[in-house]
This record gives sequence, C-alpha cells and structure tokens, in this order.
Amino acid sequence: MAQRGPHPTLLLVLLAACLALAMGETRYEKFLRQHVDYPKTAAPDTRTYCNQMMQRRGMTSPVCKFTNTFIDDSAASITTICGSGGTPAGGNLRVSKAYFDLTTCRLQGGSQRPPCNYNGGTSTQRIRIACAGGLPVHYDGAI
Repeated sequence: MAQRGPHPTLLLVLLAACLALAMGETRYEKFLRQHVDYPKTAAPDTRTYCNQMMQRRGMTSPVCKFTNTFIDDSAASITTICGSGGTPAGGNLRVSKAYFDLTTCRLQGGSQRPPCNYNGGTSTQRIRIACAGGLPVHYDGAI
C-alpha cells in the first residue's frame, strides 16, 4: 500500500512561506516585491520583461508562480487606495479610484517547475487590493 503524506507542492509552498518569514519580510514588503515596479523596468517586449521580473523578484523558485501582476506606479500612489484613493469592496478589500498601468505575467506550459517561461500583457485599469494597517498587502485583481 502506498504511503500517503503531504503533497510535494504544498511542502514547497510552506517552505517558501517559512523562508519569507525568516528573511523578515512583512506582508507590505512582499506586496511591494511581487507587485510594484516603478519606474517600470525597461525590456524589449513583455515576454522578456515578465521572464526577467519574475526571476528577479523571486517568483520562479522553488516553483514558478502561475500568474502575477506588476503595477507601474509608486508605492505611495498605490497606498492611497487604502485611504481616500479607494472605495470599500468588502472585508479589507478596496478598489482604486484611479487607473494604473499594469503588466500581467502568465506562465506558459503545463509545468510549474523551473525553468519558467512567461508571456505578458499590458493594460490600464482600476485595481482591487487588500489593506492592513493602512498599507496594501495583497493584489486581488484588476477591475
């Protein structure tokens, strides 16, 4: 009979979470690392941009993050959503009043194991984020 235990992917996610805590990264700092790129990093196309940024920002190891959105605006501008620059959207979620330039990176292929290969798309949209203590801590999506 085969042994049953924790799923390997779950163990990798837990390991990544423990490493983030060990590095002393707050939820706000993690939000900035994963979602804010201002001024926007120069790249010849969105594919190159996404492949570089996902790797540089630590989202390709130990597994490839499936999708991620980068916001091309300052942390200060994004933080206003948690106050007068946003409207309540239930719980700790808020929707921006302003529009933001976004680059959304999506993993190509069926495997979440490196090497990771991303495609990207750009848009200008309002965003929904979660706030804690007046700071953004989670990107919930574009509106």
